[in-house]
Amino acid sequence: MVTYSVSTHTSDIAGAGTDSDVFITIHGTEGDSGERALRKSDNINKFEKGQVDVFSVSGVELGELTKVRIRQDDSGANAGWHCSHVEVAREGQPTRVFPCQRWLSTGEDDGQISRELVALPEGMTISDADSAALHLATKRTTYHVTVYTGDLFGAGTDSDVIIQLFGEKEDSGAISLKSCKSNSINKFERDAKDVFFVECIDVGNIERLKVWTDGSGAGSDWYLENIKIDIPSLGIKRKFPCEEWFGKDTGDGTLERELYPVLEADQSYKKSIRWEITVHTSDVKHAGTDAQIYVNLFGNKGRSGKVVLGEDQKDADSLFERGNVDVFLPEIPDIGTELVKLQVGHDGKGRGSGWHCDKIVARCLDAEDNAITFTFPCGRWLDKEEEDGQLHVDLLPETVTKKSADGTETEVETAKLTNETYTIKVHTGDKFGAGTDANCYISLYGTLGDSGERQLSKSENMDKFQRNQVDTFTIDCVELGEIYKVVLQEDDTNMGADWFVADVTVTDSTSSKEVVFPCEQWFSKSKGDKKTKRALYPKDMTMEEIEAAEKGTKSGIKLKEVEGKAVNDNLTEKEEEEEEIKEVKYLVTIETGPEDDMGTDADAYIILKSGEVETEELSLYCENGKFKPGIKEEFELLAPPMGDITSIVIGHNGVLSSESWFISNVAVLVPSSGARYSFQCERWLARDRGDRKLTVEFARSSMQETGASLIPHVLTVSTADVEKAGTECDVLVKVFGEKGASEEITLSSNDGIRFTRAMTVNIPVEIPDLGLITRLRVSVAGKNNWLFERMVLKNTGSGEEHIFPNAQWIEKGGSIDVVVESESVSSEKIDYVITVVTSDLFACGTDANVFCILYGETGDSGELALTESADHTNKFERNNTDTFTFSLLPLGLIHMIRIWHDDAGMSSSWHLDHVGVSGGSQSFNFPCGKWLSSKKEDKNLSRDLLCDNLPEKKEEEDDGKVAYKITVSVSNKKDAGTAHDIWLSLDGSNGTGEKWNIDNSSAKLFNRSSAHTFVMRSRDLGEIKHARVGLAPREGADPDKDPIKQCHLNQVQVETPGHLTLTFLCNHWLSLPGTPGRKSYRKLAVSSVKEEEPAPEATLTTYLVTVKTGDRFAAGTDANVFLTIYGATQDSGKRALVKQGENLFERKQLSIFELEMTDLGKISKIRIEHDNSGAGGAWFLDFITITNKTTADKYTFPCGEWLDKKKGNKQLFRVLWADGEHVTETSEQ
Repeated sequence: MVTYSVSTHTSDIAGAGTDSDVFITIHGTEGDSGERALRKSDNINKFEKGQVDVFSVSGVELGELTKVRIRQDDSGANAGWHCSHVEVAREGQPTRVFPCQRWLSTGEDDGQISRELVALPEGMTISDADSAALHLATKRTTYHVTVYTGDLFGAGTDSDVIIQLFGEKEDSGAISLKSCKSNSINKFERDAKDVFFVECIDVGNIERLKVWTDGSGAGSDWYLENIKIDIPSLGIKRKFPCEEWFGKDTGDGTLERELYPVLEADQSYKKSIRWEITVHTSDVKHAGTDAQIYVNLFGNKGRSGKVVLGEDQKDADSLFERGNVDVFLPEIPDIGTELVKLQVGHDGKGRGSGWHCDKIVARCLDAEDNAITFTFPCGRWLDKEEEDGQLHVDLLPETVTKKSADGTETEVETAKLTNETYTIKVHTGDKFGAGTDANCYISLYGTLGDSGERQLSKSENMDKFQRNQVDTFTIDCVELGEIYKVVLQEDDTNMGADWFVADVTVTDSTSSKEVVFPCEQWFSKSKGDKKTKRALYPKDMTMEEIEAAEKGTKSGIKLKEVEGKAVNDNLTEKEEEEEEIKEVKYLVTIETGPEDDMGTDADAYIILKSGEVETEELSLYCENGKFKPGIKEEFELLAPPMGDITSIVIGHNGVLSSESWFISNVAVLVPSSGARYSFQCERWLARDRGDRKLTVEFARSSMQETGASLIPHVLTVSTADVEKAGTECDVLVKVFGEKGASEEITLSSNDGIRFTRAMTVNIPVEIPDLGLITRLRVSVAGKNNWLFERMVLKNTGSGEEHIFPNAQWIEKGGSIDVVVESESVSSEKIDYVITVVTSDLFACGTDANVFCILYGETGDSGELALTESADHTNKFERNNTDTFTFSLLPLGLIHMIRIWHDDAGMSSSWHLDHVGVSGGSQSFNFPCGKWLSSKKEDKNLSRDLLCDNLPEKKEEEDDGKVAYKITVSVSNKKDAGTAHDIWLSLDGSNGTGEKWNIDNSSAKLFNRSSAHTFVMRSRDLGEIKHARVGLAPREGADPDKDPIKQCHLNQVQVETPGHLTLTFLCNHWLSLPGTPGRKSYRKLAVSSVKEEEPAPEATLTTYLVTVKTGDRFAAGTDANVFLTIYGATQDSGKRALVKQGENLFERKQLSIFELEMTDLGKISKIRIEHDNSGAGGAWFLDFITITNKTTADKYTFPCGEWLDKKKGNKQLFRVLWADGEHVTETSEQ
């Protein structure tokens, strides 16, 4: 037997002594003593303030002592105990010291009555308080324990709950869950989530835990669903499922259970690092504060964000008093070990909120060399009534010291920031009611950090923020580098709180550089978009520069000096190392099973696979936080491009029975390839269902070509720098080319930021191959006007750019067409006269509103409202002719007109005889002779009319020559463009063609990244084998005086009369003849051949549309329903599905319509929608079928979802894709 002498040292502070019984467990390398009561001391009254009590503990040999566990049983009148430290000695061995310096009390500190104490290294004594505290801190960590009580009758408990953590290193001992972060009064109630911050010895990653109750209280039974433990020091979240009762009379009658983690549910994140923050409150009158103090550390790897000091401590009321030195050990994300600056502030709350801070000392406890200490002197008030009235201040390290092994401290040299004064001018707008009486605040963000929130309190104007007034303020803070953002807000207090801000200007005192932040928006809860807080950006920075700056400062402030000035090296490193990673869009649709228990709120992900190639885990985040039964959720994901998708992997982290998930099917659409993949799933991902797997791989069940593939582009949008030019609304863009047009593309405003005044943003878009790009149609999806300066559309693959300059305002509700900057595309508008002839039949005139769209070679006219007839006030009456004039961009040969009306008015049915269109020197006739009516004939409100006098196109002119369309693309390299001419000739099976010289007299055709198309005529060269291309001096230019005598050519494309597109890759420099060492021309081989299908002749057909309403309660709708069909050649436009006098779209009903229109080719998708009108707007749609009555091609579009603002995904429209390959119905079918 061995006898150990145990000395307990009670701290010398008020109330430190205890009347409770105290117990100890001694641990060594060869075992532990078991828990022993400390009963017989050399003092009659044990554990009193400032007292040392000595006890003898006999037991087996424990080897080298490592730790002790000290506990008090919370008995007696004064149970709380503040233990300074414990010493354990035995004969022949040195005394080991175990520092505590904490309360063991349910009413103090973190509420724990048991502590694990780690031995100090041999030779270290408790008198070296600084080293002892540091050693103790490095051995401890904080675990965030979240306890989920089940949602069953009687599930809550009044008992005390205790846990014990068993980690890869050791166990924590019993931890009573007393001090709850989320529910301070009633813990462990039914369906409650209780959060506890448990500080204990670092046991490493937790492999199991024990949880039990003491069975006390009136309602002692407890149903525990699960426990989640977050380990910031490791960056791991781990789940321990339970789903069992604790109670003598419930379940299996046990009060204690062991729980094990589900490793598949582990979540990893950036691990946290422990810092020691020592706060010195000044020793001046009224220096202390009752406010909540926070710090924000800025390191070389990032920033901590606000860290509130002492919020979890029971003795918080005694912190930050006059002359105090308070020590805190927060765990924060890894920001690096080099501190650049520190922000300190408080919330201004409490009776005595003013605070005078002397200094703050910080050191990282988890660094390899944790002896580096940063001292931040302060010596000032943080008080609304003192000095500058600020509650927040930036501090710079005055000294950075390093302690050596012998205790000697030496100062470390580091790059340092300096203090700076910023002048802020706030210009209130010149609008009625623009001024405000509210309190206003600003935060400045720069490449070297941010200023924190500052109140704009002291202006040169006594009455601040009045209409059309400029108020000037100054802010003193640590230098911020280049300012890339300000956040401005008002607190909506006082009578006249609404505020309209024109702009904000920020000037730093060192460089005197002014940065202007346009605004021109309301800060108000009742005006504009009802926001009282906004981020503003400089008018001379692009969104990409702003995002790069923000990303760089979030990744840390690593100082270096450039020309004597501090800069953030993290920004320059990123620019040097960054590689462009091309990503494409994947549209994923997941349908959850229909039964009530098939949804989940677990975190889900998907992996896309193409053979051996696969993406990383792509998060599937639902906006409502849950995959609901019977609902299709849609996700837009970005990942690198891959080949055909052969399988997918879907998984989630839900281990409870309530988190089980049944997946019906999955669809993946790849716009860039035009492919749609279907995966039939019909299985559980659950721990207690099916095969109990949470991660499953699904093979592809079908693959469908949806039509033309899409090509990734970037659209650069520059809003003009003029007053009121910006908009908070989304922008709609449609791209036109010689081969057709894209669908309308929605450019999100990103919460009103993207299209503000003077802002330039780059937005990824995908469009089909349109050939030569000619124009854009741009509109605003909202009530704002907008003026953009220009747009640039860049093909991310070839680098080809198309520039669209603009000086025309877009009025709300309107649109504009903008022509590409090119000599080959005309921007001159011409007048088109539309002549509408109403038939001579009884009651054939209409009171409805009539609209039309003209379709020509270069695109369409957009929707034209036929409102102002040049002939009649009462339009569209029987046997009348009405003419309308529109100024439009040239459309070329107009082959079709779509005309329709809105079925409004007393007499809406209309019999249209024909329409004539004339423009320039051409005239086109469009016969109709049909009703546009919801009552008569085939009940169509819209007609596609084909031109019956379209001139025939000639492949050959009378000279026997044929046309070759040539597209020359210049590379995106520096100085790739040229001011000289380019010549070209083709080698074919019928010989070599003539040498074509492409005149560049404007010197602007072949700029960098440009592509220009030309039509050249030649004799038929047969099968083209090669292209020869070279550079020639521009007429009138002097080559000797031109410093740039070369051009870097990307490629040449040739479209032949036989509908082949030949690509000749070049990717070389061309030089003027006579340039030493350089080639003046290149002979290029064919690198790819694409056969273009000749455009089919437009023909009319009838589509049979069958709409099946589902069999659900209240599934039918009284709303107006509209359908858009998308085919290979064009779309149908938005068609109303109407039959006047019939009750359509009722529950289980088939509603059938015949729609006449031009043949759309192969149909890929449809859009179905309603206007939510009528008494019952909600609609549950089962499916839609569409059959081309001419070809008998039939397409099925399954839906099985609600179109409703309150049900399903709460949208009134659905985009539906054809279910697999279409079928052709035979006569037998």
